[in-house]
Amino acid sequence: MQGNYRKIQPAPRDDAEDEIDRKFRVTKRKRQHVRIACNPCREKKRACNGIEPTCDQCQTRTLACIYRIPPKTVDSTIKIQKQLDTLQHSFSHYADILEQLKTLPESDALKLLQRLRSPADVNGAFSSLQGSIHTRMRLSNHRTSQAILPTTNSRVEFELTALHGIVYPTLVPIDITSLGISPLEKPALPASQTANSGTSVQRLPSTPIVLSSDRFRPLCDSRLEEIDISYWTKVPISNDSAAAMISLFLETDQTIVGFIDADLFVESLVERKPQFCSTFLVSAVLYVACHAYTASDLKSVALGGLFFREAERLFRAEGSSDDLVTLAAINIFSLACFFHGNDKLAKELLGAGRHMGRRLGLYGVPLDSPSSLAFQELPDDVIRMTAHVAWSTYNWLTIHVLYYHDESVAIPPALPIPGDGRHDDLWPEHPLPEYMGSSFTKLCEFFTVIQEVAVVYSVADGTPIVDRVPIAFAEAKYQKILAWADSLGKNMAWDQNSQEHVMLFHMWFHCAVLDIFRPFAQGHQSYKLQSFSSPDSTPKTIFSASLNQLKRLALLYRTQQMPNSYMPYINISLIHIANTICKETNDPTSKFYFLLCTRYWQHLYIGYPIFGEIAQAFLTMAINNGLLTNREAKRLMAEVKGQGRHHELSHEGISTSLIVDFDLAMTNRGEADVQAVAQKFEEVALFDEFAVYKKED
Repeated sequence: MQGNYRKIQPAPRDDAEDEIDRKFRVTKRKRQHVRIACNPCREKKRACNGIEPTCDQCQTRTLACIYRIPPKTVDSTIKIQKQLDTLQHSFSHYADILEQLKTLPESDALKLLQRLRSPADVNGAFSSLQGSIHTRMRLSNHRTSQAILPTTNSRVEFELTALHGIVYPTLVPIDITSLGISPLEKPALPASQTANSGTSVQRLPSTPIVLSSDRFRPLCDSRLEEIDISYWTKVPISNDSAAAMISLFLETDQTIVGFIDADLFVESLVERKPQFCSTFLVSAVLYVACHAYTASDLKSVALGGLFFREAERLFRAEGSSDDLVTLAAINIFSLACFFHGNDKLAKELLGAGRHMGRRLGLYGVPLDSPSSLAFQELPDDVIRMTAHVAWSTYNWLTIHVLYYHDESVAIPPALPIPGDGRHDDLWPEHPLPEYMGSSFTKLCEFFTVIQEVAVVYSVADGTPIVDRVPIAFAEAKYQKILAWADSLGKNMAWDQNSQEHVMLFHMWFHCAVLDIFRPFAQGHQSYKLQSFSSPDSTPKTIFSASLNQLKRLALLYRTQQMPNSYMPYINISLIHIANTICKETNDPTSKFYFLLCTRYWQHLYIGYPIFGEIAQAFLTMAINNGLLTNREAKRLMAEVKGQGRHHELSHEGISTSLIVDFDLAMTNRGEADVQAVAQKFEEVALFDEFAVYKKED
């Protein structure tokens, strides 16, 4: 029986296997690459083929095929971008060649030019040169740039300018011989006030005192127009005058010391609420403002005496009650007393504030302690005021560690820094008023590093710093503040149009650098700082670089700022400048900058009695070091005293322990303060005059 079977094909040969696989293999359709899909396909995630005016998917489904960007436009844009990239690359390449021709030494530049003119490939010539001459030049990039930028006194100074331009900007050379430093005018006194304006007021006047409004600045906060000052003080002052003085305090002192949250203070002040304001605080603020306003109206001298007595009475009554507003008032009152030269009361206030801050747990407490963590449970406005008071007290104490050799504070506040935008969810936002800028915020960050230096340097065991602190510590702290300074925004860079607080911030920065390296810059031992590539990177050259910045800042501040706006906080930089140049008698610019400092003190003496003593102390040092003659010093001292005769009738004398001779302070602290040096003026001047007389004989 014959079956109906399908015919069987013979088995395939081995060499035909690949051919059969290709024949019967199912070929997967390759996905077409489309630069942009139409909107309907994008919404449904279909495979669009990008055909215009209608893609296959939309044509099949009779949909309106719409492209957000026509595919042809995308293609042409990509093509143009590629052309631009090519042109940019070529431009950069030839710009680099031109830069090398301009900056290479003449012999190397000629070699490069000859190779470029040869038939060989330009790229090859340039690449070859980069691998030889230019590579060697890259070992000192700063040297090439230094040849075309303004000259600096040292290579490390240029390296600092190149790497840390925010705090070490390029200093364009100036001819100081063409600059005059004449005394600034003393404010004119109204005829009706000439006889008694500078005298102290023993009894309260029957009518409110009105200060001259000629130099009133626009109020920094419009809410101050609604102030009723009689609610807060019995000192008779008009509302307009009080508003102007409080506004002046907020725009000047507050931007640097930040003792209060300005917004909360003004709100409580105007609305007559005691939460963030008090009579003690208002009296302290107005007492500080009276000093500053004396440059505009001498009537504020007598007014300041009234606020002083009121503030002192309130301190005796309330100073032992632990309270944020009271602590802020104590700090502000101590600030004014230091500038007035009332050293005994100022130190009492400083000590009271230090202890109150500790009792309130504002600083000196571990960050994870229960008292620190408890701050997070406070209302937002209380946190803001607490943060301001905590950080401002910490900064104020740090300043006294540096310039009065007081006790240091090892642990900073646990609260967020006011104005710091890098907050987390644990703390409320804390923006600052626009007029404050960022200087106070940055000073808080800066002082945490400086306090680390102060803790080590301020050990009072009689051993010189250079004998107990290794240079590695100083270099590490300097690199730490440089790295921090690199994070500063452009709004913190200084120029001729900078606000006062920005310039003062930079002055304080460089003062701290001088304090870090002074112990190591004086001895004969040579230290090389390994964190810099410049061969002359020593404490002396870095000290000099920061001193140059200080000099320029002081000069610029005088030429750009209105005389009535000088803030006493510039004194820290003046002391550092004068302290150094007094001993650099061979420097032809020393006398110029010393006179510049003296003119500052002369003008500041109008409002702040302490600056007459400071000027006299430095004139003593200038005579001792041969920078000034006896006659020059006496003439300058007479001019300084002429600016502050109104103080002679309104206070009993000056006392201050501010250090002015930093070199002497490292071995004999008691002989290095203002009073100890200033009281030798007549003796030194008389001896110098006698020596000149004997020489003439």
